[in-house]
Amino acid sequence: ADAIALSNSALQAIGCIGMRACNTNNCPVGIATQKEHLRQRLVIEESARRLKNFFEASVELMQVMARACGHRHLNEFNLNDLTTWKKDMANLSGVSFGGVR
Repeated sequence: ADAIALSNSALQAIGCIGMRACNTNNCPVGIATQKEHLRQRLVIEESARRLKNFFEASVELMQVMARACGHRHLNEFNLNDLTTWKKDMANLSGVSFGGVR
């Protein structure tokens, strides 16, 4: 998920402000805490609606990208569709390099 930032994006969709206090039990928006007074800040119904919208919009964008790559369906993506801008990653993984050599 880190390669496409899906986890962080999903957290932001439900209200994460990126404070990086997840391990402290002091999440100010109530996502990563067990403290009742902080947990009450997270409105579950609203967060669920926002997360649903985020995932639906993400799939729509992925479908646009699939069509741009000449595919009719998401499951047609393959290794040939991957590109990296990092030379070291290309050398280590065999994924094609998209930058200037």
